[in-house]
Amino acid sequence: MSGQGNGGITGIGLREYRDVIGSLRYAASRPDTQNMRKVLLSVCLGADSTAVAWSTHPEEFSEIQAMVMLQPVSARPVIEEFVKGIGMADGFAKFDKAVHERTGFHLDEQSPIEHVKAVTVPTLVAQVHDDTMTRPEDVQSIYDALTVADKDLHWIRGTDQRFRGYNYFGEHLDIPIDWFDKHLQ
Repeated sequence: MSGQGNGGITGIGLREYRDVIGSLRYAASRPDTQNMRKVLLSVCLGADSTAVAWSTHPEEFSEIQAMVMLQPVSARPVIEEFVKGIGMADGFAKFDKAVHERTGFHLDEQSPIEHVKAVTVPTLVAQVHDDTMTRPEDVQSIYDALTVADKDLHWIRGTDQRFRGYNYFGEHLDIPIDWFDKHLQ
């Protein structure tokens, strides 16, 4: 239901979470997938959407055994870095006002930090440490907010390009596979 189903707006998980629930229900409805063991690899805004879905509909996640969150993000640091980069005076306030008028959400509402507290499975968080689009302390805060005992934070080093992080597991398959293998029952 994201995209045009949300009127073309992005809520950084606040509306898109419904797609996560839809995908879980779809997998549960198919004869070829309904009995499989289930884990989640949730990327960027998908990670945020998963956290929101988990906090609003925890019953939908009863079959999930582990999760990897690759590059979850909060809106504030992304917008702050953007407006700093273009030298826009009062940029955050201007963006917040425009986003609120268009979507009904303030930028500070668009963060998974409060929502990840609902996650109940072992979770690996991975992030490009020197990502120029955000800040390490945001991802550290997301990680710290996870209340599960079995969690890990994997910093991707050697680049400042966020999009290199999206390809990281394709080059380092062992990291998510080992995490999932460790936690599948």
